[in-house]
Amino acid sequence: MTDLLTAGTATLDLRADDDDLSWLSGLDTTVLAVLGGGIVLLLLLALLAGWLVVRKVRRSPLVARGRELTARGRELGATASAVVAARRLPPGARRSAAELQVQVTRARGELRRELAAAHDAGAHLGDVPGLLPALEAEGTRVERCLRQQTLATSARGFPELEAEAAAYLDMLADVTDAVRQAQRVLPASSHLPGEVADAVSALRAHTDAYRELTAAPVPPPPPPAPR
Repeated sequence: MTDLLTAGTATLDLRADDDDLSWLSGLDTTVLAVLGGGIVLLLLLALLAGWLVVRKVRRSPLVARGRELTARGRELGATASAVVAARRLPPGARRSAAELQVQVTRARGELRRELAAAHDAGAHLGDVPGLLPALEAEGTRVERCLRQQTLATSARGFPELEAEAAAYLDMLADVTDAVRQAQRVLPASSHLPGEVADAVSALRAHTDAYRELTAAPVPPPPPPAPR
């Protein structure tokens, strides 16, 4: 008896669901196509709006400034830890490795800043921006080796690592100087003097015209007396 009641209840539920959805079968296919197209269009518009928002946020100067400050903070943290290690370690290979690590970190940061400044100024940088990832990867490897040397108990292999780090520093100094020179050869606001001169001339012309319009009228000279 219970099974019959359960089956009857399920049948009634299914019929109720069919009745709730029966209105869909009564719609015309054209109406259904329009409704489906409208839903798809709304989804596409939502996706497009989301993509535009993400793109605008990524290009925002505040986001770029935040990324720059984050990178700068990581750089300062790594430099500070290396400086502390260099001061605490006794003289020897470990301390020299820590000092070299500080120099490499600072040289890499200086190159990044010079490249950013030159790019913002519109300087021609040639193939240097394309070489930056390889320079960064090499710098990361050199710093990792130097960090390992600061923790090593023996100075074996340090002369080769010291020479490698010195060569990398010389390369960074050469690239940084080339980028700095490329930025210096830019014309220093060649249009600014002409624009200032035009603005000053226009202002003076406007002032003279206004002075003539607002000046008191000059009375005509009296007629000559009859003789």
